Amino acid sequence: MTIQNILVAICSILFLSIGADKYLSFLEPPCSMESSISPMIWRGLGVLQMVSGLLIWLPKYRKYVAGFFTVFMLVFTVVHLVNNTYDIGGSVFMAVLLGILAWNPSFIRSKKE
Repeated sequence: MTIQNILVAICSILFLSIGADKYLSFLEPPCSMESSISPMIWRGLGVLQMVSGLLIWLPKYRKYVAGFFTVFMLVFTVVHLVNNTYDIGGSVFMAVLLGILAWNPSFIRSKKE
């Protein structure tokens, strides 16, 4: 198993779990901004995250998913900080992992490429 596959697996699991949490509310503590976001948008984000958790496995879409969500996670990290909420650990962690996947430095490229 390559480093790239491990990063993809971690991101996929995180996407699927945070996306499912938008419907099942099992992660603690819940997002501090959940009450200020429309339920329809909240669930739409959940669908987008779960679909991304699957698409990230496809090499054709990996850079697009990783690039989009790197920016997405960084923007919402800033939104949290502007609103004086500090539950940003997960989004910063994912932004770093996704940024590495989008950048795809030589240490994570598989030998087949």
